[in-house]
Amino acid sequence: MSSNKKYFSPKLFEFRIKYNAGSGHSAQDSYHYYSAEDAQQALGYHESMMERRGYRSQLISIEKNNPYSNKWEEITLNEN
Repeated sequence: MSSNKKYFSPKLFEFRIKYNAGSGHSAQDSYHYYSAEDAQQALGYHESMMERRGYRSQLISIEKNNPYSNKWEEITLNEN
């Protein structure tokens, strides 16, 4: 039996989160990269990963890769 159902797959974007270990260790910044639907989801992935590993960090920025300009664009999250 064949099915004609189409499965919806959300469009994913590449995000990078810049962070460091905190004010006492701010000389070395690090990045983590995530594929996500939006910046809020990428941040959720990052926070979950950091919590699972028992890491504490200071968030510096969230950037989205613009595939047309091949540049990283900083994202501002709306806090509601």
